[in-house]
Amino acid sequence: MELLEEKVVVVTGAASGIGRALAMAFAEQGCRLALVDIDDARLLETADFVTARVKSCQISTHLCDVSDRAAMAQLPEGIVAEHGGIHILCNNAGVTMTKSFEESSMQDLDFVLGINLWGVLYGCHYFLPYLKKQGEGHIVNTSSLAAYMGMPTQSTYCLTKAAVKSLSESLRVELAQYNIGVTSIHPGTIRTNILRNAVARSHADGDKTAKLMGMMDRFGLPPEKLAVKVVGAVKKNRMQVRIGADAYLADWAKRLFPRAIHLPLQLMFEKSL
Repeated sequence: MELLEEKVVVVTGAASGIGRALAMAFAEQGCRLALVDIDDARLLETADFVTARVKSCQISTHLCDVSDRAAMAQLPEGIVAEHGGIHILCNNAGVTMTKSFEESSMQDLDFVLGINLWGVLYGCHYFLPYLKKQGEGHIVNTSSLAAYMGMPTQSTYCLTKAAVKSLSESLRVELAQYNIGVTSIHPGTIRTNILRNAVARSHADGDKTAKLMGMMDRFGLPPEKLAVKVVGAVKKNRMQVRIGADAYLADWAKRLFPRAIHLPLQLMFEKSL
């Protein structure tokens, strides 16, 4: 999809971080935006942030929990009523927690799978008929470097991100006949609020997560750099985009040392107990 001007772009998890950066990057391409999140106040902040910089951008905001099947089934019609169509879907909403699998409750698992996996599945399923109507379209699914290898205290997160990667690859093959591209993005460390939100919702170990947050703030890339790469990937219909040196490292380390790469992870986990 080389020409993005006037295309309608849906971004879930648009209230902050990667979602806000994606909204801004697509607005700068002349796109119209449908921004989706459960945080009403911060969602409006994103809309104001974008319109302050791209005054001509047409934006609608939509309160929706992506893990709610019924709400996601109704969401496309509401967006079409505002914009007349849908061309690009960014399934970006995501959460995590920092717990071993043994420490994780069923509620923890439901929480992460509901947003990271079912949210993507619902988005792809319910938006697909509307993308097909346009004659061309694109789906961007936010995965992670965590899709490349299983990491301790991130088992559920890794599960969901690996599933999103596989889903995206399957859909890319199936949807090519409809001129719909599919891209999975694999960020490394990006400066976002995902870990702070995990602590706030009591879905993570506070001390362990605080250390991870410190590393993220110090070494993470700004989400704006990711967003530029995503726009380029949509234009070139790329299958996958790795973002950050750590994403490349994780991918190649797993390819070159499929078993040995897990030994240092095991030692680090055991040392933290």
